[in-house]
Amino acid sequence: MKIKQLLIQSIAQKIGGFPLFIKTYKKNWQTGEIWWQQVICMDETGEIPVDIKVGSQYNPLRGRTREIKVIVAEIQEAEYLGKDRKKLVVDQFELPEPQVGEWEEYAGMPGYSGSEPPKVIRGKIKCWLVAAKVGTKASLAEVKGFADDPLLIKIIDSIMDG
Repeated sequence: MKIKQLLIQSIAQKIGGFPLFIKTYKKNWQTGEIWWQQVICMDETGEIPVDIKVGSQYNPLRGRTREIKVIVAEIQEAEYLGKDRKKLVVDQFELPEPQVGEWEEYAGMPGYSGSEPPKVIRGKIKCWLVAAKVGTKASLAEVKGFADDPLLIKIIDSIMDG
């Protein structure tokens, strides 16, 4: 569905089953237990503000997530940039499966259910081990040395090997 088609829908119209391209990531806020994020979506026919229900944990859309598949949404009235407009409120969405080389941009994002590649897992393990070293109140020189220590690499390899 094109933006122009969204903008002619009536208020309170329930829609879904189409992709949207994210132009700009805006603010995040919490209402009760639910986190929301505003984005601006656009295509060649125009643009529309979109409020996306991200979930019960703070986990905003970031990186190069440029497209979302809208599953359940509703057209609502809103004031945006000082004008009365329509906006789309997305209750359910999916993120597209990443292509080879895009894993790092999708890891940990809401709606993503794929597994992470070994490169990302290794980086997280190293980060956790270095954070644990920082937690021991080690000096900066000790932490820097630890991050490049061959023993740390062997520990990470043993964790990766199971």
